Amino acid sequence: MKINPKKKFIGSLSQKDLLRLYSKHVSGPKTRFFKSLGWGVIPGERDGIKFKSLEGLKPGEPPIELFDCRSAGGVFNLGRRNPRIVQLLKDALDGGLDLGDHQLLSEQRALLGKKIADLMPGDISKTTYGVGGGEAIDTAIKFSRVYTKRKGCISAIGGYHGHTGFALLTGDPSFKDPFLWNFPEFRQVPFGNIDAIRKAITEDVACVVLETIPATGGVLIAPEGYFPEVREICDDKGVMMINDEIQSGLGRTGHFWAIYGGIYPNEKVIPDFIVCGKGMTAGIYPLSTCSYKPFIERAVFGKDPYIHVSTTGGSDLACAVALEMLEIQSDPIFLNHVTEMGKLFGKELNEIVEEHSDIIKEARGRGLMWGLEFYNEEDSLLSMFSIIKEGVMLNYCGNKKDTLIIMPPLIVKKEEIEEIILRIQQGISNLKKIKKG
Repeated sequence: MKINPKKKFIGSLSQKDLLRLYSKHVSGPKTRFFKSLGWGVIPGERDGIKFKSLEGLKPGEPPIELFDCRSAGGVFNLGRRNPRIVQLLKDALDGGLDLGDHQLLSEQRALLGKKIADLMPGDISKTTYGVGGGEAIDTAIKFSRVYTKRKGCISAIGGYHGHTGFALLTGDPSFKDPFLWNFPEFRQVPFGNIDAIRKAITEDVACVVLETIPATGGVLIAPEGYFPEVREICDDKGVMMINDEIQSGLGRTGHFWAIYGGIYPNEKVIPDFIVCGKGMTAGIYPLSTCSYKPFIERAVFGKDPYIHVSTTGGSDLACAVALEMLEIQSDPIFLNHVTEMGKLFGKELNEIVEEHSDIIKEARGRGLMWGLEFYNEEDSLLSMFSIIKEGVMLNYCGNKKDTLIIMPPLIVKKEEIEEIILRIQQGISNLKKIKKG
């Protein structure tokens, strides 16, 4: 294996050699999985709403270029290597910042906390920082248990909140059973069924945790009135309401918070917690946030300010980058762009449904977060592969495999949407030709 000294970060080794190293030292099963799909490539150059593989599928073939309609679940809301975000990180490093010390106070954490509070609905004004979304969900559940002195947690079947401790307990059995991690006080109910929520909340329940739009669960849209009723039930029973906005928040629906007007404009629900991750620093530096109402802080930290810490959560560099992201994505002009592009995208996807109604059941979503549900899992998965071959990276919903999730970066333009739609259309048409042949 010969390292190319001129390519220190991208293309330092051949794709073949890198796949071998990845398999040997990182994950053999993942490498074999991608190879079995005919997709044994490693991402190389990335910019804006596109990225390329290091090389083609076979030696000598040119790199593959794809529109990124996965966005890593919202990590790349501002596309890859957004110039403003990249420059901000460089400036922060040159300006004297590093990770900071989690035991000490922090200028950057203070500034970001104020900005987040300004953007939060209602009286949510406190933020505890983490690194990943699972950690932030863990934090919300921990704080709920401290405040209520109860252990139970209600979540949605098909939902996903992370792979860490309490977050893992809220997920489906396929995620937690292999790790023997299944506590009876953590229970799941069907998403959108308010009667199920009402019946599940007993005296031992501390919190209800829900994605505003379940992504892994199939890009589901709750019935009108669902979230306001969840809020009422939680108030009546003394239960904390936790909303996971990791994928649906930060402007993804055209509203800054999906729970606050992003599902139904007249429904502006104020939960006790709003959790964010993934897109908090636009794909440049890891950060997650758990934001909550002031009375929760008094219950959790009243006797010990160090009862909960995160060594690299809320690092000075991450907070500085997040501030720049929030400046961009909370701008009303930016949000209006997402709204307009979302309308166009939804219209075009529904036209695809009409043309291919023999295999596609429906398109559903808000803003630039859409699900395309097929009548069976096989057509969904085969369509995904066929669409990727046409140059559009997307994914299926892990807990509802008959549905493809499509989340282009929020900076996508009209002409790019039209090109993406053409490629999705072509991928589905190609699959149908193969099936007929």
